[in-house]
Amino acid sequence: MKILKKVGIVLLILVGLYIIISLFLPSIVRVERSTVIKAPVQVVFEQVNNFQNWPKWSYWDNIDPQMKSTYEGPESGVGAKHLWTSNHKDVGTGSIVIVDSKPYSTILTDLEFEGMGTSHGGWFFKEVEGGTETTTYMEMDMGFFGRIMGLMMEGMLGGDFEKTLAGLKKHCESLPANPAAAPIVIEPTTTQEQWLATYKTTTDMKSISEDIGKSFQKIGEFMGKHKLEIAGPVLAIYHGFSHDKIEMECGIPIGKEIKGEGEVNVIKMPAGNAVVAHYYGPYKGTESAHASIDKFIKENNKKVTGSPWEVYVTDPGVEKDTAKWLTEIYYPVE
Repeated sequence: MKILKKVGIVLLILVGLYIIISLFLPSIVRVERSTVIKAPVQVVFEQVNNFQNWPKWSYWDNIDPQMKSTYEGPESGVGAKHLWTSNHKDVGTGSIVIVDSKPYSTILTDLEFEGMGTSHGGWFFKEVEGGTETTTYMEMDMGFFGRIMGLMMEGMLGGDFEKTLAGLKKHCESLPANPAAAPIVIEPTTTQEQWLATYKTTTDMKSISEDIGKSFQKIGEFMGKHKLEIAGPVLAIYHGFSHDKIEMECGIPIGKEIKGEGEVNVIKMPAGNAVVAHYYGPYKGTESAHASIDKFIKENNKKVTGSPWEVYVTDPGVEKDTAKWLTEIYYPVE
């Protein structure tokens, strides 16, 4: 009995010490790492802003080769989501979603591991001499009784952050310094379902730039009236195209269903198979990308099932160098 009593006293002392120490520790733990990548800021940003790029450089996405991934929402930007399942003890089951995306400075994410709640993380990008200063971080609320465990998070996660940044650095620095000098990359892909606010117009090659601007202005007025936020890069669907007549439908992702109004419609772009071309350069040069896709489709016996669309990934109001503008051109296929 004396031994049990001594053990009980020791346990009480340890619990008391644990509580006292926890009182002086923060409940929010932040782990952060930075590196400088010798690549343009828009190149680095666009790698992080699309979860389907992460397997090319992310340490976590390559721990388990058997990990099963699915992607939801827009392909990049706010609302893009990666869900995974794995039997590996260091991977498990979880999801990550982009909750804020500001080209070319900030990407914020919410990360959930099964049974562990939500952690907040993000990326910051800053142009510096020699490249792009890239910072990634994660913040976790450890609660009261997990505060001591928080002391170990730096050691547990810091090394993984460094590996991921090293992978991102190696990948981005292997890409062409001038994106426009790279060949047009064409590949099969799958697109995710998304809601768009759209405006249809008929124009021609002479007036297309002006009419696109007017279309997005109309959509912007509709979104402002209904307090809608942009949920991804703007796009244009081409229902008919010739030199004298272009039937197009400009669209802005809005992330949810809502009733259209007047000339502004709200449509659901369904998920499906597609062929995509990644084109860098001024918009007037996209004709070569369309021709390349057409050749790719014929050579690979693909069948086009609908109207193609262009996604204007780079904001020309932020990036003035047209050689660095990225346009993703999609053709839906069987």
